[in-house]
Amino acid sequence: MSGVFLLVAHENAMSLFRSLGQDRCGMPSNSRHQTVMNGTVQSVAKTAATERYEALLRVSQTLISTRSSGELFRLLARELRAVVNFYVMGIGIYDENAHEVSLTSYGEPGDPLEVPKLAPEETFTWWVYQHQEPLIIPSLDAETRFPAVAEMLKNRGVRSVCVLPLTTVHRRLGGLAVGSIEADAYSTEEVRFLTLVANQVALAVDDALNFEASQQTKEALRASGEGFRLIVDSIPGLINTTTAEGEFEFVSQQCLEYFGKTLDELKGYESKGWTTSDLVHPDDLTRMLATWRRSVETGHPYESEYRIRRADGVYRWFHVRSLPWRDTEGRIVRWYTLRTDIDDRKRMEEALRTSELSLGLVVDSIPGLVNTMTAEGENEFVNQQVVAYFGKSSEELNSWATSDLIHPDDLPRAIATFTNSIETGQPYDIEHRIRRADGVYRWFQVRALPLRDTEGRIIRWYVLSTDIDERKQAEDRLQLLLDITNQVVSNLQLRDLLRAISASVRRVMQCDLVGVFLADSDGDRLQTFVLDFPESRGFIREEYCSMEGSLGGFVFRTGKPWRGNSSDVLQLGLTDEPALPEGLKAGCMVPLVSRNRVLGLLGLGRREENAFSQADMGFLAQVASQLAIAVENALEYGQITEAKERLAEQKLYLEDEIRIEQNFEEIIGNSQSLKAVLESVRIVAPADSTALIQGETGTGKEMIARAIHNLSSRKGHAFVKVNCAAIPLGLLESELFGHERGAFTGAITQKIGRFELAHKGTLFLDEVGDIPLELQPKLLRVLQEQEFERLGSNRTQRVDVRILAATNVSLTQMVAEKKFRSDLYYRLNVFPIDVPPLRDRREDIPLLVRYFSNKYARRMGRQIESIPREAMDALCRYAWPGNIRELQNLMERAVLLSTGPSLRVPLGEIFACANERTVSRGNVLEKAEREQIVRALRESNWVVGGVRGAAVRLGLKRTSLAYRMQKLGISRPPQ
Repeated sequence: MSGVFLLVAHENAMSLFRSLGQDRCGMPSNSRHQTVMNGTVQSVAKTAATERYEALLRVSQTLISTRSSGELFRLLARELRAVVNFYVMGIGIYDENAHEVSLTSYGEPGDPLEVPKLAPEETFTWWVYQHQEPLIIPSLDAETRFPAVAEMLKNRGVRSVCVLPLTTVHRRLGGLAVGSIEADAYSTEEVRFLTLVANQVALAVDDALNFEASQQTKEALRASGEGFRLIVDSIPGLINTTTAEGEFEFVSQQCLEYFGKTLDELKGYESKGWTTSDLVHPDDLTRMLATWRRSVETGHPYESEYRIRRADGVYRWFHVRSLPWRDTEGRIVRWYTLRTDIDDRKRMEEALRTSELSLGLVVDSIPGLVNTMTAEGENEFVNQQVVAYFGKSSEELNSWATSDLIHPDDLPRAIATFTNSIETGQPYDIEHRIRRADGVYRWFQVRALPLRDTEGRIIRWYVLSTDIDERKQAEDRLQLLLDITNQVVSNLQLRDLLRAISASVRRVMQCDLVGVFLADSDGDRLQTFVLDFPESRGFIREEYCSMEGSLGGFVFRTGKPWRGNSSDVLQLGLTDEPALPEGLKAGCMVPLVSRNRVLGLLGLGRREENAFSQADMGFLAQVASQLAIAVENALEYGQITEAKERLAEQKLYLEDEIRIEQNFEEIIGNSQSLKAVLESVRIVAPADSTALIQGETGTGKEMIARAIHNLSSRKGHAFVKVNCAAIPLGLLESELFGHERGAFTGAITQKIGRFELAHKGTLFLDEVGDIPLELQPKLLRVLQEQEFERLGSNRTQRVDVRILAATNVSLTQMVAEKKFRSDLYYRLNVFPIDVPPLRDRREDIPLLVRYFSNKYARRMGRQIESIPREAMDALCRYAWPGNIRELQNLMERAVLLSTGPSLRVPLGEIFACANERTVSRGNVLEKAEREQIVRALRESNWVVGGVRGAAVRLGLKRTSLAYRMQKLGISRPPQ
């Protein structure tokens, strides 16, 4: 590096010297017009330049041998004075990573000067570093770009400055600055020479900085190597590194001590392929070499276990692992190997293996299913009995929670108990059914105990499963008989009773189907009253079937038990038996006999070829005997209870109707339109025909329906009404037809529907147009057939009910819009009755006003003797969009507001809602309203709000009364 530096310095000096030979003389040497004086000056200048460059070469030679940047800067301050005239000199080195400028400055004697810490942007060095050109400042007095540096230099007497970039071909370094006490001290020729000087200085500085960096790197590597060796020697294992081809490079001290060999001796063994060495056990050598060569060839990590000979001749087991280190191009340059002593572990494993073999023989002799599991519940070991029972491997048994190894009915309980034991560490003890290899489930008692380590952590579970199937069957059958006896005594709800018993029988008898079949009242059909068949294909349902041509009919008629399989059914000629397409291969039927009378059948079926034994039939005969008693008692109780409940429901309903409807006993009016309606009522009442009552809301359609009922032959029975618009759609079916217990969420008891309540009476369907389309077919069936099924039941209920329907919408339009079934409409519209609105029977309004005012006056204990004529006229002129209901409510409010014998009608409230046209025409009404408001204001002493104000008397809000006063121009007269 120093030689290159010297060569570059010499070439730069000669180049500049040649250029000065031309430039400083003013023109080429072949000029014919040079004077003798000019020649003398040129000769002197050339001699001075030569001496100056020779001095620069000497300085360059001095700088070559300097390796310290600090020493280099001091030499520059001292030696450069031989070639450059300056008062102060400074060198700035810029560090890009730290964004800092390191400044060093020297005065005229060569002594270092103190330089304050400056931001890079405030220095000359930063400027020439960025621009890479000289910075000439002829006068610091005029300089404004570098105020801090300029002020510092002026304080030291410096008047002009020249700063040159320090740059090599490899990188930028910083800047070299010289300052003079003279103004404009640096000419173009001087700057050119200083540039050459800066180039030499840059090379010297770069060389010194590189040397310092290399020395620091060497020191760091040395320290790192020593630290690495200390770390390697402290690792409890044998460590070495090898070349990419497998030749030893480095061996740890522990490795040398273990082998008792030097690094050269180990290299010698390696060079001969280890074939002449006994360092690796002969039984393991071939395997070790093959594995190692494969790793060297493929570049994959090396891992193996083999025995290595210690210095005293003893072989010990080691786990050996080698990892490759690759260069930037992915080529392996070195292998790092660690050998870990595992001899003690190997001996323990061998001892444990021997112990496990012995234990396995003992476990296989245990008359039970034995297995061990990890702390997380994974199988580790199973005895031979487990393999023989399940016909599966230990790994296949790990999926027991998602397979059919445990009976589906027991699986959730088994998973919950097992999970709880794994999470809490408590012993596991449960009884459930386990599937044998042939598909048969047997009862087992399963117990699991945890094994803990010295710190109390579970490391293993020991499980024993003991066959208790025979004991369980005996217990279950005995318990079933006891449960049936208790339920027969305590539960008279036949369907609930039989469902519970059927589920228990299916569980105990391990079959797929259990059904209870009862004969109808005529004895011609069998009803599948209760069916417990979770995996039914739909061929057997809870419905009626004929006695003829069925297995149930055969057993019912003979009164004798039957058991057999599908071929036995075919031999009886029963090819249409639904048990065959259901896939039932074995079954039995036992008659339910009480008092020498067959009430029904108990039937069981299995899809496996597992016929019912004679012992099974004996047990089922006991069950059937108890069921027969239960059926007989429940049927009799059900008949009595159903009659009592119907009477009680009717009584409650009629009491409610009396309380609600006692005020609608009369139809008030004398108009021709009302008389026409009453004539239609007299015509249709004696018949049982369906009537459709149509009219606006509030016209009294329900009173018309009640009048039809009271004039009919059914008046001694219930009049049941249903507002179809007031009941949520999801509950309307249950309200009309009733439901069984458990038919839907929240159906905790059986409920009788309105059709059953109206048996022998009349059912009034108000707002029939709001019945949803999906419910209309069922309603049509009741109208036509007088029969239906409760929600959640297959049992058909027969009723005798007359239907009266009412609506305030156009059903014909709904039929046209596909919102109402046409067939249902025609069935309802047998006898239509149109009830006129109140505005079409204005002559009836005075009668209705007096009737309602007297009724509410009696109820409130008040005396209404007169009704103002203007109020009556206003009421007769009003359109009454709410019809009679609106009039009734207004009269009740008027009686409340009346404190004297005269009825005070709040006309302002009803006319505030009238349309603008009606108001504009209502001069009479407006006048009446004004008089009413003025009268109320006078009586309240012109107090508008408050408890005793006019607003309360008129039944208006204070703001509403103020608005009406403003609109009618009412104000308090001056006193």
